[in-house]
Amino acid sequence: MTNKKAQEEIVGFVIVVVIVAVVFLILLGIFLRSDINESVESREVYQFLESLMEYTTECEIGENNIDIEDLIQECYEGESCNGKDSCEVLNSSLISILEVSWPIGDNRPFKGYIFKANYETNATSKSIIEIKRGDCSQNAIGAEIISQAFPGSIITSLEICS
Repeated sequence: MTNKKAQEEIVGFVIVVVIVAVVFLILLGIFLRSDINESVESREVYQFLESLMEYTTECEIGENNIDIEDLIQECYEGESCNGKDSCEVLNSSLISILEVSWPIGDNRPFKGYIFKANYETNATSKSIIEIKRGDCSQNAIGAEIISQAFPGSIITSLEICS
């Protein structure tokens, strides 16, 4: 009679362990799925950002037109170019390039994008420009480029949402 009770207790213990394991696996699955919306580093987006930084704008300093990378720094410093605010020129240049390069829409593969440029030091972070278009609530690919701007750096990032 005591052997039968011991066997029943072992079976009960095994059932409890199985139930706990199943609950743990369900919670683990939910936790892992919640991280799906994070941005994934993309070589294509990185190469696009590298090319974008070299794009020559209509903004002139002296007799030379400057590229987007320098225009971002001019915007941060509050400079003007060709009698216009450098941030306005930067904004319009970026919007036209991004709209042609990454067309977004419901019937397109890309649903939105977020372009950001921030000036950062060890102690501070200041937003220079941020352009958001479309819906970025789903999966995203992205990249960032770091440019030196003494004493800190300018971090430019682009996320493309699908």
